[in-house]
Amino acid sequence: MHYFQAKLLKADSKPDQKTGRITHRLIFKSQRFDRGLEEMVDCSQPIKLEEEHHHLLDTYLNYRGRDLCIPIALTAVDGNVYFKTAQDGKPRDLLEKLSVNQKSLESKA
Repeated sequence: MHYFQAKLLKADSKPDQKTGRITHRLIFKSQRFDRGLEEMVDCSQPIKLEEEHHHLLDTYLNYRGRDLCIPIALTAVDGNVYFKTAQDGKPRDLLEKLSVNQKSLESKA
């Protein structure tokens, strides 16, 4: 299971060119390694909201500007990796996720 953690900036919605169905993408503030600069630089990271998670769009929009932790699946296409929501698709507030993990670690100790 993979989780993506970052600040949610906005959501983009547009029709899919092939099917005509609405596609929602969550846009997060992230970082990537720039080979020319040889350092981490700010960038955006889109994550496709899977069709079975479209009902969660308003929930995500309520989290704009906050750090989230969301379950994701990775898809490789032509040497590129794309992210999409996975499992229940529900956003977790990053502070809430860290708190749950901390309690789990404390109970194991």
